[in-house]
Amino acid sequence: MTEQAFYNASVFNRIAAVFAVCAVSYIVAFAAPLSASADSNSVLVFCFENQTDDRNIDWIGTGISEMVLERLAAERSLYVFNRDERTTAYERMGIPETITVSRATAVSIAWDTGADSVVVGKISGTHQDFRIEAHILNLRDASSGPAIVVKGELQNVVPMATSLSFQLARQLVPGTTIPESDYTLHPPVPSSAFEAYTRGMMASDSSRRIALFQDAIRLDPKYSSAIYQLGRQYFLDMDFKASIPLLEKINEASPDYPQSRFMLGLNYYNAGDFSKSAELFSALPPVYDVLINLGMAIAGRGDFREAMATWKRAADLNPLGTEALFNLAHLGLTRGERVDAEAAAKSIEQYLKLSGRDAEAIFLQGRIYERLGRAEEAQRLITSAVNLSPRLTRWVNQALPNFRRLRTPVNVTELRLAPQTTIWNDARLARRAIGRDLVFWLDSVQDLIDSQRFAEAIVQLQDIDRTFPRSAETRLVFAEVYESQKQTELAVKEYQRALALKPSADTWVLLARLYRSTNQPASERQAIEEALKLEPGNSGAVSLKAELDRPAGTGRRRQ
Repeated sequence: MTEQAFYNASVFNRIAAVFAVCAVSYIVAFAAPLSASADSNSVLVFCFENQTDDRNIDWIGTGISEMVLERLAAERSLYVFNRDERTTAYERMGIPETITVSRATAVSIAWDTGADSVVVGKISGTHQDFRIEAHILNLRDASSGPAIVVKGELQNVVPMATSLSFQLARQLVPGTTIPESDYTLHPPVPSSAFEAYTRGMMASDSSRRIALFQDAIRLDPKYSSAIYQLGRQYFLDMDFKASIPLLEKINEASPDYPQSRFMLGLNYYNAGDFSKSAELFSALPPVYDVLINLGMAIAGRGDFREAMATWKRAADLNPLGTEALFNLAHLGLTRGERVDAEAAAKSIEQYLKLSGRDAEAIFLQGRIYERLGRAEEAQRLITSAVNLSPRLTRWVNQALPNFRRLRTPVNVTELRLAPQTTIWNDARLARRAIGRDLVFWLDSVQDLIDSQRFAEAIVQLQDIDRTFPRSAETRLVFAEVYESQKQTELAVKEYQRALALKPSADTWVLLARLYRSTNQPASERQAIEEALKLEPGNSGAVSLKAELDRPAGTGRRRQ
């Protein structure tokens, strides 16, 4: 650090030392398995903004937020979103986590995450008059609690941040029984270890993150948070063997324990230790993501019957989960019996209704049809798959490879909340609707439909419907999906629901066209009449009526 920097190196060393002591003491003293439920007060903590003139201390704002997060996570009556959940929220909104967001943006992210309360803060001041300020934003009644301000010299920033953290906890949980811990009782982390760790959290480049986390661990070999983040980074970089020994060190008291075990299961799977992988996934809550990977591990060790039973559980749990159907089809084909091939055909047909342009799935369907003796259809499907993805050409004249599918990302909130399935309740959904643009959201779903990614489209539409339950437009997009899937009855129901929410001549015309495509002239006529009642001059309804009334043999078009 140069002499022109706002704070000198000796101050940095003292700050890093006590920061690290405090962070470790929170983990040691307070960390416990989560017992809060989806109905608990949910809290999202943002990094503290650096309003000094020195960008070299941005990491201090991040360090304070880490301390606050660790302290609040100790309260069993709170659901505190962890770092991975916050990262997912930023990614969903298309915002780099390394940037400082405005209060308005923080509220929007919190609305979209399901938070009831938000902690925001800033650091400012000078060396002699350093200031930390925090606010709790109560999203349930759109209020802001009184500012919590602590002042002092920069070299005493950690006692200041410790006091701030406990004041925040008392505001959120007035009856908290956790005392202010004397961090000086715990063995200190070397002065630069915590700084290296925090800077690693802020780095965007993988190699830089790895180097900083390695530095933190070299300086303190028992630094749990740094060990987890390094193991996670290796996992993301697909260096599974390097990731395993690190994630094995994360103990059950850590707030990162559930996702570390999930990643560890994937690491062992990719390393070829299927029994260990199955053991790890079996110990996690049986959510969809876990069951898919558990089935993969079980199949890897050769127990195909149990693997199929596991994937069927996953499919029952999430009927829109495509991995379960794909894996059932693939394994059914490779088992060799005709009855298995017939079941595989049903699974892959159902899969392709959910994801119609998947070249690998079309290729698999062709191979299944070959096994069933449907040679002409099989050849057409395999040709279609190769045209969609020329790389599949290499599979045409060889044995079917194992391209069954894992779930690599895990829904961390779902994993933490299990057996509860969602963080959302009516109040949170109502707030979410304030921050979401319905038209933009539906446009993004249209992109999925155009790509025939129907399962993803339906999941998004279900989410939109929960958020905007009175939206007729949502029901129309549902109907479009079901028409594309040739699920006529479901499409009709969606048009009827749209009409119940918002009577429209254009919607009646869409329904009439659906009836025409399925050769239901009486229902078509009724839909046209309803359209003309609402809008006598509607061009679509008039045109359809003219075609319907045209005498037989005069060229009436039938679809």
